[in-house]
Amino acid sequence: MSDASQAPLMGDSWISSATPKWLTSPIVLTVFLAAVTAIVFFTEHDIKMSQSQTFVAEIEDQESWAAGGNKFRQIAFLSCAAIGTISLLFGRVGTFRFNLPVVLIGCYILWAGASTQWSIDSGTTMRRYLLVLCCVIGCVGYSRFLRVQDAVFAAMMVSLAYLTLGVAMELFFGSFRPYIGEYRFAGTMHPNMQAANLAMGSIAAWVMARVRPQAKLIFYGLFGLLFLFLILTKCRSATGAVPVALGIIWLASQPTRNIFIGVLAGFWVVASIGLICMVSGFDPIAEYQEVLLMGRGEETGSSLTGRLPLWQDLSEYISRRPWKGHGYRAFWNPRHIYEIAVSQQWVISEAHSSYIDATLQLGLIGCTIFILAELCTLFYAAICFRITQRPAYLFIVGGVVFCLARGLTESGMSDPNAPSAFIFLALAAHSWKSDRLLEHTQRNNTERVKDHSDNDRDFS
Repeated sequence: MSDASQAPLMGDSWISSATPKWLTSPIVLTVFLAAVTAIVFFTEHDIKMSQSQTFVAEIEDQESWAAGGNKFRQIAFLSCAAIGTISLLFGRVGTFRFNLPVVLIGCYILWAGASTQWSIDSGTTMRRYLLVLCCVIGCVGYSRFLRVQDAVFAAMMVSLAYLTLGVAMELFFGSFRPYIGEYRFAGTMHPNMQAANLAMGSIAAWVMARVRPQAKLIFYGLFGLLFLFLILTKCRSATGAVPVALGIIWLASQPTRNIFIGVLAGFWVVASIGLICMVSGFDPIAEYQEVLLMGRGEETGSSLTGRLPLWQDLSEYISRRPWKGHGYRAFWNPRHIYEIAVSQQWVISEAHSSYIDATLQLGLIGCTIFILAELCTLFYAAICFRITQRPAYLFIVGGVVFCLARGLTESGMSDPNAPSAFIFLALAAHSWKSDRLLEHTQRNNTERVKDHSDNDRDFS
């Protein structure tokens, strides 16, 4: 056989012959990534968080956080960028395919970078924007070694790791008391942040039960465990968003005719229930308020736990810079935190709405790009599932729906965080290599080997 037929095929080679194999092996990169994750964990998590009574930092602490950065956190993100750079330079041969969601996400990132030109604090914007770039480079590079279902499995395992350590810390400090009415599971982070991670893991476990049906009982059990602790966080937005996400996942997996019938039937059911309640004078919200508020009724008035007055106050700041905003992650500086804390009579360093926070940071233009990117990712992932019938794409569908729903009353979805990072990692893994592209490449490679064999046989 000729030398050409013995050479490794480009589509199947993990690394080039000139690259040290140990440098780009998945094991080495995974260990490196685990070390980075550990650094981020110990710089952003508080092992004594569960001992807090209110989970609200003092205004001096929040002002200090807004004024400076964490050196270890910066090292962690730089290491993440190093992983991505190594993977991009020496990883397996392939082409990154720019689809519409990736383009819109890129536009959002570029607009965030451009905001350094008009930011009220250019130094803060530039520093935090560089961290975003490091995260993006790490996700795009590391995704070369992953399939979409690998990202789904990783999301579930990270959530389980946070849950395990959180329960261990609460047991160690004696703060794990779910039998007390005011208890909220926190673990090593604020209950709302813990809820986002648990919700991400719940959706991932639900999808993994379809990816690996032979082990579906195990994954459904993990889903039940994660969702149980999600309820214990008493975070209404995240807990309510998960059933919505699972409902959309179920709807997306149905035949087109059933989807149309289901949406129409759901509309008429909701309308009928509303009409019956109006005629009978029955108020379901009032009757089941304690259930809807998950035992936190004492914190809630008639204005979404103080959110409506907060949003009304923040609208005045938006009107000052409606189109471009105050600069990426530059609005919540010590001065604004103090002003809003005095006005609202409670310490606050976020808008409790991802969309209002995005508007404060990047204006109406940036918020519009952010929403379009999420919607396009949702529909693109749904189309990929309909074409390939690969359940892993449903994680992207459910994850985006969760982010859209939770973003109505919670911040963070427009900034780097675990749920958005794993959704982007799954999307990037798809962009490097789709199942159809792999099958086409493998078919061509098989035909090429066969042609070489036939030519050698004819020559002999």
